[in-house]
Amino acid sequence: MKKFFYLLIILAIPEMLFAQKNVISATRIPVLNLSLPDGTKQDKRFLITVAAATLLETEVHDPNIKLTEVEVYYLPSVAKSGFDGDVLFDDLEKSGFKIVPTQDEKMAWLMKGATTFLIYFSMDKSESSFYLAKSNMPPKAQNQITTAPSQAPNSQEGSMTIYEHIPPLPPARTSTTLGSVPTQPQTSTQTAPEENPSTPANTFSGYQFTTSNFDDGWVASIEPDWVLVQKGDSKVYLFFVLPYRTENFDGTGVMDRDYYWDNHIAPLFKTSSKTYQDAGEFISSMQPKYVEGWGADPQTGQKRFIGMFLTVSPNAAMLAVASSTDEASLRQTFPKAADRWDSDLVRMSSYNKFAVGPNDLNGTWQSGGSQMTQWYNSVTGAYAGATFASSSATFSFSGNAYSSIHNGATGTVGAVNTFQQEYKGNSTISNWNITMTNRYQGKTQQFEAHFQAVRGGRLLYLNDRSGGEYTLVKIN
Repeated sequence: MKKFFYLLIILAIPEMLFAQKNVISATRIPVLNLSLPDGTKQDKRFLITVAAATLLETEVHDPNIKLTEVEVYYLPSVAKSGFDGDVLFDDLEKSGFKIVPTQDEKMAWLMKGATTFLIYFSMDKSESSFYLAKSNMPPKAQNQITTAPSQAPNSQEGSMTIYEHIPPLPPARTSTTLGSVPTQPQTSTQTAPEENPSTPANTFSGYQFTTSNFDDGWVASIEPDWVLVQKGDSKVYLFFVLPYRTENFDGTGVMDRDYYWDNHIAPLFKTSSKTYQDAGEFISSMQPKYVEGWGADPQTGQKRFIGMFLTVSPNAAMLAVASSTDEASLRQTFPKAADRWDSDLVRMSSYNKFAVGPNDLNGTWQSGGSQMTQWYNSVTGAYAGATFASSSATFSFSGNAYSSIHNGATGTVGAVNTFQQEYKGNSTISNWNITMTNRYQGKTQQFEAHFQAVRGGRLLYLNDRSGGEYTLVKIN
């Protein structure tokens, strides 16, 4: 009998993409009086809307303009629905909106009376994406040029691209991706929001701790666009996730490290020089995504030496930026800053870590993940089936009480085994730990806990020290 060997293909789908409770069917967008094709979904998940807001904000060049009420929709493909840019613009104009194009062909401003929106529309063979945000004011008059429906974004088939909807998290705090984790921050010197009244309220949303003092001397604090980590004269800016568009670099001759330095770092630090640490490597794909040069501290104006490392995941860019008094100081603090595989500057992202206050968890937090394994016959190449596993967890906190529901499914298509576990009890929160009673077999369980700051909110990490680890987003 011929022996068959199978090739294993694992499709790992990032955690939190499967909180489908907040992905619902949609037939229209009331604020636009816009009907949507059958099969449209609205995605209300926190990280999805944060990612959409981040993308839309790239088009806002006026600091007085604020975007709120972000909505995300996924539409069936144009081939299935017939809903393309021309249809979209026709329907919006029939609803009375004036359409103002932007430099990005996928974005446009909508204005009707005193109401202004910014939209993003991108078509792909599999689906179309539509993002919407309300603006507190219209764009400046010199940018307002109306367009006809034939000039709608993505109206040309050849311009179709897809923007992945959710940027992955910045590098996690585990040793497998970051190297050594910083020592546990001290809790006695945490700074609460009321002790820092100059901080915008929407950055902290009522969370107790906005500063972490680590045992090795580094101090992390949350700012509107980044986490700032400081020790002595050294500063590190851990930027919140920025959009990454491959079309900006594929075939354009522009390197992504130059793009982010020129467009984000150079203006902020008013840089006066720009150099690399490529160690003689001339193949661009093998060069580290590192740029450095002289600039100025954005707060004090002091002359500083700046080093930036860009980490790229699909559709997401993470910037770790070091600022030192001079070049020698930066080299001493980060001797491997430009190391392509093991940058100690990139590892600073593990300092985005903040304690949990006793009233921070009230509400519902959710996570989820899925993995599929597809099997192929290595001799014939024929498809031989698939197995998969998925799970989700929902934790709800109210005062000292908690409840959690854990769902999962494993098996093959047509033969799926499911499970559900539910627990209720009391919780005790102590900065870096959460103790929950009445867990499995009635036992009390302790979780390591901390927050990671993201744009507009926080993620909650729970680790039960026995292999159970959760990354949770607050859903209400």
